[in-house]
Amino acid sequence: MTPGNDTFIGLKRHSHADRTHTVERIVPVLTQELGSNLIAIAADGSYARNEDADYSDLEFMIFVKSTKGLPFGFSRIVDGMLIEGIYLTEDQYYRTVIEPNPEWYISGSDTLHAVTNPEFIERITQHRITDLTQKCHACAHSMLPEMQESFAKLFMAIEQQNTENIFPILFYALHCVLKFMAFINATPYKTLGSFITQSRRFTHKPRGFDDFLDVIVDGTFLDLSLLKQRAGEVFAGIEAYLAQVDHTPLYDSDLSTITKRK
Repeated sequence: MTPGNDTFIGLKRHSHADRTHTVERIVPVLTQELGSNLIAIAADGSYARNEDADYSDLEFMIFVKSTKGLPFGFSRIVDGMLIEGIYLTEDQYYRTVIEPNPEWYISGSDTLHAVTNPEFIERITQHRITDLTQKCHACAHSMLPEMQESFAKLFMAIEQQNTENIFPILFYALHCVLKFMAFINATPYKTLGSFITQSRRFTHKPRGFDDFLDVIVDGTFLDLSLLKQRAGEVFAGIEAYLAQVDHTPLYDSDLSTITKRK
């Protein structure tokens, strides 16, 4: 915001047509800069789904033969619109976007809209994941240390009556739970704006999940005794769910094999 000016100049409304025009401007720039290293350009996110709204950003996946010498990607704000792109190879796309990984809970729902080389984009979008459920459950189980950390911080804030900082701490725990939900249901979220709504419709839920959501959505989380009860219930529910699915000990206190995989 410019000093003395109450008008925001860095965030503006744009239409789908505006974004299409921006796409047309970006293609020749990327083509010139990447040269023979460029394979294809695809838009993703809400624009690719034709669901972009006034303040939606514009996201690209830029497929290259090699990422050597390239940054991870770019972020630019042009005429009040955020434009982002990442550079990746076909193999990196499969490993980091399509196949279950720590970021799959959101990346796995990506839709690609071919901007250049539609044959290539069509081919890679046909990739199918094998053993999806098993891979997702492995990701869910691997979240237990992060879940432990987030809920430990939450219980500590509750015990200290730290109402001033309870919201960001609670958000961290909630985010972990929502990620966990995507993995145990083998279903990624479409967008940040649908996390809670979509999670309520999931088939598989740990005990206490809906009640935990309610105390957050209803704004009653400042009742710390109620929050502690709901947080304890959902954490125990997550433990019970993992123990039932994995059929293996949930915790391991053996410190003799820290540097070795069991």
